[in-house]
Amino acid sequence: MKDLKEYLQYEQQVLDLLKNKISKENNGNTIKTEYIFPIGNRLLYFDLVELNHEGKLIKVYEVKTQSAIRRNHQYVNSQLQLYQKATGADVYLVYFGDDKELHIQQFSDSKNHIIKEESKSQNVSTVESFSNFYERLKQICNNEGNELNFFFRGHSDCKYEPIPSIYRNDNIKYENRFFHEAIRRNPTEFPEDMSTFDQLVKMQHYELPTRLLDITTNPLIALFFACQENENKDGAVLVYSMLPEQIKYYDSDSVCILSNLAKCQAGFVFTTNKESLVYDIQQDKPNFKGKYLESDAVKKVLCVMPKLNNERIIRQHGAFFIFGMGRTKDTPAKIPDQPTKIKIKANSKRTILKELEVLGINEATLFPETDKIMKQIKTEYSK
Repeated sequence: MKDLKEYLQYEQQVLDLLKNKISKENNGNTIKTEYIFPIGNRLLYFDLVELNHEGKLIKVYEVKTQSAIRRNHQYVNSQLQLYQKATGADVYLVYFGDDKELHIQQFSDSKNHIIKEESKSQNVSTVESFSNFYERLKQICNNEGNELNFFFRGHSDCKYEPIPSIYRNDNIKYENRFFHEAIRRNPTEFPEDMSTFDQLVKMQHYELPTRLLDITTNPLIALFFACQENENKDGAVLVYSMLPEQIKYYDSDSVCILSNLAKCQAGFVFTTNKESLVYDIQQDKPNFKGKYLESDAVKKVLCVMPKLNNERIIRQHGAFFIFGMGRTKDTPAKIPDQPTKIKIKANSKRTILKELEVLGINEATLFPETDKIMKQIKTEYSK
């Protein structure tokens, strides 16, 4: 998030106008902000609500920026749908529009989208130089409002599909074996007090297939990976926009749930095998309340901020997407909203890499292992 203070000011401005508008209607309802609503083992936090004279929750208002709604419309819709289902109240989305006016839009399941998704043509652009890339990046990030956080991933082949390695080449059939054999054969690398997520991060580091997908908070690092190989193919930098509630830390319960899918057998079915998953989760979190675990919890993709205890993660400004399961364990869950793609022309890659090297971004700085440093030295003096 570029400026939390600026977003909080925006949110307060919207709430003040909203409270004023509701108060003028004089319908006798009680208005409350920052309202906490318990649901099972969770708490939902609402920006503003209306309660009737009996104290029943009848209206829920969610404040977003218009840019967040446009870029994360599917996620926002799923969030509002959850609010409606959990409370039985009318749910409204509130934001300042392009016309600088306050918009209050009621959510309805019958509508596919709150605000129409940007066309695919707007979601893909092509650049031929570092300066072109930088200008396009500014257009995407600088004008999108301070509610959004941006993460990046680079592919040297623009057609490459961004899914975890466990879902390639039938690896998912052996996920349970990969996980347990890695620990069995290297017990000193995986101490007993290490969380399942941290174990997956280490396995990812050693290039074992996992349900993690590497991303970075630094767009120039993604650009390096987009240009590093496949000189005859266009590369791509993928720009993911995330709302704060979509971003979790390494010790989050929701991250723990998805991480422990790695221990489940290939034929895992939530409705029949839930107890085995709960048992595995409780090895990480003994106080986890398994009775509240629902199937939706394993069907997510989460953005995770890891511990900075790995030199490669530090240098690459690394983070991860952790993928849950789709309809079955052998299919991945999907990120709700597609990233913006910046294609890098193949004939520009070599020049861009030279410019990145001037900025201190090369194989040796991103990969601290000795062999990578030696390779970089050889490359420098073999030009």
